[in-house]
Amino acid sequence: MGSQQKMTASRSKAEQRYAEIQKRERGLQQELDTATRLRLEKTARLRELRLAKEAQDAAEKQAAKDIKAAGKGAFKKPRVRTDAPQS
Repeated sequence: MGSQQKMTASRSKAEQRYAEIQKRERGLQQELDTATRLRLEKTARLRELRLAKEAQDAAEKQAAKDIKAAGKGAFKKPRVRTDAPQS
């Protein structure tokens, strides 16, 4: 075997190893991307649930406030205007 053939064989082995390493790294990167995407989706879903809960709580608080305000006026006597001229 000549020196040129040995070098070519070594080069193709190195290229093959490099291709395997690249393939493995692409697989690992894809796993990381998938994990990141899943984590971000979960975070977004939890944020939506939190915002919906906050909106519901605010609506319930406002409804209670409105009921309380409406209840205060329900039992008041009508006011007689004192500034109207009397005849």
